[in-house]
Amino acid sequence: MKKLFVLSILLLCSMASAQGKYRPGQHPVNQNPADYPIKLHISATHFRPYGLYVDAILDGKKVELSGWVDSKESLLIVPGDYLALLPKKHRDGGGAALGQQYYVLLPDKTSWTFVISGFSE
Repeated sequence: MKKLFVLSILLLCSMASAQGKYRPGQHPVNQNPADYPIKLHISATHFRPYGLYVDAILDGKKVELSGWVDSKESLLIVPGDYLALLPKKHRDGGGAALGQQYYVLLPDKTSWTFVISGFSE
């Protein structure tokens, strides 16, 4: 019985570490800008019933990003230059992929979690 308990604890710990630096739903707060290596330029924002969508250039690629925002975040996400963080690499090991999650550093040193919801030319 003890072996089964220890094995289940080890399994849970290994799954938590495989999630990346942050767990789902956890946002980095008061982060150092040096931790955000990816350049992001937001050119337009769109509020839709399912959240905020932005047209952006992420690391040189034109993409559409989407994510939930509260009233405080919605005032901070305006067109301009930002820094982004990729918490974990996509399975294929390549670059940006549809549904890939990122964090963007906002001016108040909090972050907004978004996913790539589309690509453009």
